[in-house]
Amino acid sequence: MEGRAARPPWQVRIRRAADGTVLGGGVLCANGTVLTCAHVVGPGTEGDGGPAAVLVDFPFVERGRDVPARTVLSRADAPAGSRDDLAVLRPARVPAGACAAPLDEADTVAGHGFGVYGFPAGHPDGVWATGRLTGRTADGLLQFTVPGAQGYPPARGFSGSPLWDSDLRAVVGMVTAVDRDAQLRTAYAVPVDGLRAHWPDLAEPCPVRLWVHDPYGAPARLVPLRTAGPDRREYWVGRSSGTGDEADILLASPGPHVVSRWHCRLVYEFGHWFVALQAGGRPTFVRHVGSELPQPVPEGGRTRLRNGDTVLIPAARRSGDPGPERTHWELEFVDDGQTSSLF
Repeated sequence: MEGRAARPPWQVRIRRAADGTVLGGGVLCANGTVLTCAHVVGPGTEGDGGPAAVLVDFPFVERGRDVPARTVLSRADAPAGSRDDLAVLRPARVPAGACAAPLDEADTVAGHGFGVYGFPAGHPDGVWATGRLTGRTADGLLQFTVPGAQGYPPARGFSGSPLWDSDLRAVVGMVTAVDRDAQLRTAYAVPVDGLRAHWPDLAEPCPVRLWVHDPYGAPARLVPLRTAGPDRREYWVGRSSGTGDEADILLASPGPHVVSRWHCRLVYEFGHWFVALQAGGRPTFVRHVGSELPQPVPEGGRTRLRNGDTVLIPAARRSGDPGPERTHWELEFVDDGQTSSLF
């Protein structure tokens, strides 16, 4: 393996929130979601309510900085190791540098080389296994084998990890089961077409997006930024007026409304994204990646955004809430491939 595949920025490690135990792997996919096996995370409640049961981190991007993740889909009723053994997680944030896995639905992969990174017992930081893909089984799983001299044998802890096809240079499946006879050093993965059957959002990656962090404690939400169509090159950010004429990205700030109705714009021009402020607009700041000191967006001007930057918009605390009287909405800008090379 070489290039990004040697340090995959889509590789995820999953821990139990209660005690930090490593449960298995996951793969970062479109729109900031993480796919893993239902048997890795256990029974979950769909939606964003309740405390997160698992934590995730990205070992090759931001190792050790655990992020709470909620289960938004779980086929907990599916047999462990089956084609339907799938769960989808939504992390509270995705770190700068992490990106969605390149996926391939190729049907003929027999004989291709592969690599898979997992977290078996005794190896919480992970180990590689490599070998050859055997082909598809009758029930639609991808079978693969690790020869004795090519790394750690498949074992519990590899479940949920992406299966990298080194010939196609793409992820072709997600590990779901290992053979009961450990001496065979054989395991199985759900192919990409099986994953799409349960999670159609895989078909619509959004390489450019915002993670909107609410200062009042609501879950972070994802807002895709698209440039498709002649008019889809700017997004207004502001608060709701209660009418049909609304900003594209609503910040539900309670009174007093520090966030103005048409607060600022996110603009795509010349292959780059900018945050733009109208003359006489309210204060808006950008914290560039690698810097702790936010910089103000000039009145009537704009500031270019790069992967990992955060737009800060002042907001008011609710009356009686603990903490400072003023805080900020944080709009974390994520660009998986840097926009100028994608559009």
